[in-house]
Amino acid sequence: MKSKLSYYFIPQEKNNYRAQILKTGFLLFLVGFYLINQEIIKFVGVVKPGVLGYSSEITAQKVLTQTNLQRQNNGLPALKYSSVLSKSATDKANDMFAHNYWAHTSPTGTTPWDFFKEAGYQYTVAGENLARDFYDTESLMEGWMNSPTHKANIVNSKYQEIGIGVVNGTLGGIKTTLVVQHFGLPVTSIASQQETPKQLQPETVSLQNSRILSEEKSNYINPLTINKTVGAIIFVLVIGVLFIDGYFTLKGGINRLTGSNISHIGFLLIIFLFMLYQRQGAIF
Repeated sequence: MKSKLSYYFIPQEKNNYRAQILKTGFLLFLVGFYLINQEIIKFVGVVKPGVLGYSSEITAQKVLTQTNLQRQNNGLPALKYSSVLSKSATDKANDMFAHNYWAHTSPTGTTPWDFFKEAGYQYTVAGENLARDFYDTESLMEGWMNSPTHKANIVNSKYQEIGIGVVNGTLGGIKTTLVVQHFGLPVTSIASQQETPKQLQPETVSLQNSRILSEEKSNYINPLTINKTVGAIIFVLVIGVLFIDGYFTLKGGINRLTGSNISHIGFLLIIFLFMLYQRQGAIF
């Protein structure tokens, strides 16, 4: 057993002085294993809806704070919270869950402006940002700010008000968190439609959703956790073997013409895997 492990981890005559794990064929196997793992997760989400889940720490309050921070950094005034816009944003998130779609316009032709109208919000200028599958607000905001169209909404000088919907549900067979931002410039300013950030009603809703998600946590598997765990194991495994390989190579004075090339390939593959499993969330 010990001899077999050393064959995979330590350079020696039996493996041509290259740890088996660092050989091109084995590295490709690890990449294939990671990609197959992702496909299995997607397959389970289809055949067993609701088994896979997504635990999010995002709240309406955090999204409002981060949004106004971005506006402040761009020399713009803070957006005022609108309970009416938050209703339209929450209704849009619920509609996506109810009809299982991920888009600005529903399969039946319902547009964002229909939700503004149904909530009773009269505007001269309005906009919508969508996001899903993000774990924290910082990554969510980074995703929006890296997108020119979403950033244009966040730093639009014409907007005065914002509403935020943060809703947990099942979309495409996977439990997730949908975040909807509705921006607007009202036709008239109605004080009853505005509240201070400290009195945000959606914050209470978000906390309730978080508690519900926590209670159900044992009933489903988080796909992001699976991807990160598998990716981390592969990353640590190959990096560790690279260090072991380097140590024994220097210690034994082993000369290999192709050694550095294979090491570089290994590092590149690991960096690629690291980037893949660190990605989270989607915006629209």
